[in-house]
Amino acid sequence: MESKFDNKDVKIVSDYLQYYMTKNEIKNLTADECALLLADSKLVSNKIGPKPGFNFRQMLRDGRDGKIDLINGASQEKPNSRWKIAKIKMDENSDSH
Repeated sequence: MESKFDNKDVKIVSDYLQYYMTKNEIKNLTADECALLLADSKLVSNKIGPKPGFNFRQMLRDGRDGKIDLINGASQEKPNSRWKIAKIKMDENSDSH
C-alpha cells in the first residue's frame, strides 16, 4: 500500500522541524510535540485518524517502512516504541531559513 505522503511532504516537514529546533535550541522532540507544531503551522492535519498525531506518526511509519523518505532526525528504538525527532547538525553550506 502506498503512502498518502510523498518525499516533498517529508522535506517540508523535516525542514520545518529542524528549523524550529535550531531556532529554539531544542535537542529533540517527541512525535506528539511535532504533531502539535505541524498542526499549528497547518503542515500536517492533527484531526484525521484514531487519535491526535496519527497523521504525523503515519508519516514516520511510512518512512521507516521505506514507502517514503524518513523525517530527518527521526528514530525509534524498536518497532512499536515511541518516536524521537532529534536536531541534526545542518550542513554549513545549506540554505538557512
